[in-house]
Amino acid sequence: MTAVQNTAKTFKFSYPTCTNEEVLFKLEVPVEIPHGGSTRELVQRVMKMFHIPVYLEDELNGKLAEFVAEETKKFHNERDAKLLDQLKNSELNIEGIVKNWEKLFKENVMEFAEQKGSSDEEVFAAAYHKLVHSPALDTILQVEATYAQTVMNMLKSRDDDIEKLTQKQTEEMEEKMRLLNTVTTEEEINELAVQHFEQQSLAAGRWDSQLDALRHTQRAAHRAWLMTAIDDYQTDEKITPSNSPLMSFPAALAPAPATPRLEESFTIHLGSQLKQTHNIRLAALHMMQLCSVHRPDADGGTWAGAQPALALYSGELSGSVLLVDPVPSRSPLLRSARAAAEHHFPDVEAQLRHITEAIKEPVEKRNAERQAGRARGERLRAGDVFVSRHSNLAEAHVVFHLVADDESLKAGDMTSRHPAILGLRNILKAACCNDVTSIAFPLLLKHELTEEMTAAWCMRRAELVLKCVKGFVLEASGGGGADLRTLCATLPPDIRPALFSSLAALLPTIFRVSGPVRAKTAAQ
Repeated sequence: MTAVQNTAKTFKFSYPTCTNEEVLFKLEVPVEIPHGGSTRELVQRVMKMFHIPVYLEDELNGKLAEFVAEETKKFHNERDAKLLDQLKNSELNIEGIVKNWEKLFKENVMEFAEQKGSSDEEVFAAAYHKLVHSPALDTILQVEATYAQTVMNMLKSRDDDIEKLTQKQTEEMEEKMRLLNTVTTEEEINELAVQHFEQQSLAAGRWDSQLDALRHTQRAAHRAWLMTAIDDYQTDEKITPSNSPLMSFPAALAPAPATPRLEESFTIHLGSQLKQTHNIRLAALHMMQLCSVHRPDADGGTWAGAQPALALYSGELSGSVLLVDPVPSRSPLLRSARAAAEHHFPDVEAQLRHITEAIKEPVEKRNAERQAGRARGERLRAGDVFVSRHSNLAEAHVVFHLVADDESLKAGDMTSRHPAILGLRNILKAACCNDVTSIAFPLLLKHELTEEMTAAWCMRRAELVLKCVKGFVLEASGGGGADLRTLCATLPPDIRPALFSSLAALLPTIFRVSGPVRAKTAAQ
């Protein structure tokens, strides 16, 4: 296509002389159309060049602006008419025009877009995802289990060391107390207590430092080893776990015996017109079992971390809801997750520390508004939720920490507007928006059985929570994102079998459960 050139048009302007109005000065100025500059600037240049009186500036500017607008309109109309005629007569190279626009667009993007390549985290994630979907999966899980065992051994050594120190200090204090008012004074006992506290702090600090160093060393070694393994795997397609550098690690741990538990599973349908199929499980287990570090299961050779590893960098993540108190740093997950090195995300302690810092300002502002200025620092309210990410837990990539008020949860007359219920609603919405397709939650909003939790209390609470979850899942799925395909409702592990059966029988009354069609045939 030939580019349309700009054209020059003559602008004419006349004005009377100062002595005789019948005598006109005629001005003719060539103007480029389309005009790329300012008409006011052109007027100033013309007035200075031809010595035009100042009082004619506004009139001249108006006429010139009108002339430029009219001629520009004509120019575009004539140009477009020619192009349409060329298009009708097949005189335009459409493919060439498209390629030229594509070239110009790419050049523009390359010039002004931020020059950014893949980060180290993205490269590592891609390498890990490729390896866990290869024959190297079993070996990777064995290596991670070996790392976890090393951390557990150090934790056991720490606990034994601190226990011995505590025992020794207890004996010393008992001896001092026995000699009180005879050989020992109260001041000496107080000094001894201070010494014992300092010794305990020093021992705990020393062990924490060693554990942090071990975790950092394992994280670096794990990443370096995986990147070496992916290089070998890509350069040699015949490589297998038996002849790869993966086998330079020791054998796996002995499998632990499986613990039988009460469990039921149902396939349910939600929705009236467009039905959605979900799987809902009812299991008697403590939520911390899902949030423990990887453990080998009873089959031997098959590792409990296989499914979390396969889904780690995917759109099918698993989540768990954990009831916690208002202070993030006191989450029960802290001790559990630190039993193994975290190779993919920041350490759980660092995550909780970041959350604590991040919530200070908004929480203080909210508490100041709602409590007449009596802010509570980093404490959250019932119904608030904070999230942590993990790769070393048995059955959860994402843990939703739901802040719960234990006293209010004991009440038997809870409604759907309770903060814990509303917090659960926010969790299910967040799960759908962030590729969490499987989530576990405490059905009774309690992790353990207590005195007030009678059979009638449990049935009322379960019915309320299940009905709310049903509505929340429908609401969340309607907003787009991932579908919550699997819901796991957990019950305290020491629940009675009869009560468990009653709660399982409650599910078909709330959800539409799919079942086989039994056809009766006539007797032969």
